[in-house]
Amino acid sequence: MAITPPRMPNGNLIKERIGVYGPPDAGKTHMFFTLAKWHHDLGSKARFYGINTDTSWDVLYCNPEFSSLPNIEWTEVLYFQEYIDAAKKYHKMLTPEDWLSVDLMPMGWSATQNEYARILTKSKSGKKLEDVGDLWEQTGVLDEYPIKGWDWGMPNARYQSLANNYILMGPGHRFLMYGEKKLLKESESGRTKEADEVTEIFGHVGYKPDGQKDDPFRYHTFLRVQGIYGKGGKRAHKVTTAKERWGNRRRLGVTMQNNHTRGEKMEDFFLEYLVGVAGWQMS
Repeated sequence: MAITPPRMPNGNLIKERIGVYGPPDAGKTHMFFTLAKWHHDLGSKARFYGINTDTSWDVLYCNPEFSSLPNIEWTEVLYFQEYIDAAKKYHKMLTPEDWLSVDLMPMGWSATQNEYARILTKSKSGKKLEDVGDLWEQTGVLDEYPIKGWDWGMPNARYQSLANNYILMGPGHRFLMYGEKKLLKESESGRTKEADEVTEIFGHVGYKPDGQKDDPFRYHTFLRVQGIYGKGGKRAHKVTTAKERWGNRRRLGVTMQNNHTRGEKMEDFFLEYLVGVAGWQMS
C-alpha cells in the first residue's frame, strides 16, 4: 500500500518539515517510531533515519511494539562534527518517501557552542577545555578566561550549515524534536521581553521550542506535545498547533477565554494528524 502526502497546485508532492516540542517524556520520539510502524505495516518502502543525542532510541526500539521494525536506522552523536557527518550520510541516502529526525535539535546548537569553546580554549591556553579548571580558579573571573570576546558568527554559521543545508533542504520529510521554554514576561522596565515575532507565533501557547533562535522560522509546522496516557494505559498526547504554514490545515487545540490554547488529545499521530489534518492518503 502506498502512503503519500498531498500535492501542491503545481503537482509536486509536499515535503513535511515538522518540529515537535514539549517537556521531557512527552512522547515525541514515540510519535516518530509510530510513523515508522504505520509505514511498515502498510507495506510502504519509506525509511526512517535518526540523529540521536542519547540512548533513548535503543530503549524505545526494545519496546515490543517496535522491536521488529526493519525500517528504522539511527546514529548516536555527541560532538557537532558527528551531527554534520550523520546528516551528510543520510542526506545521500534519502528518497522522497523517507523521513529524517533529529532528537534533539537544540543539542546540536549546544554542541556547536561547545565546539567553538574548545577551539578558543585551545588557542588561548594551549589546553583542552576539560583541563582548564585550575586556570579558572586562578583568575576568579569566569567571563574573562578562557573565552573572552565570544564571536557568535562562527557557531551560528556552523549550526546553519546543519539546519539549512542538510535538514531544511533535500528530499524526504523531517520530524525535528525540541525541548521547551516558557515565554518571557515583559518586565516593568520593558527591557526584558520576548521578540515580537516569537510572541506572535507562540504567544497563544505560552511556550516556545528551545535551541537556536532562528529555528522557529525555518520549518513549516511546530506542534507542542504533552504526554498523557489513553485507553488501557496506551501512550497518548495533548497536541497544540503553535505554527502552521500550510493554510489549509486545521490548527489543533481549544482556545480558552484568556486566548491561550489548550492542547487536544491525540492517540495516533499518523492517523489523526498526517491523515486527518495534513491530508496524507493511504491507497
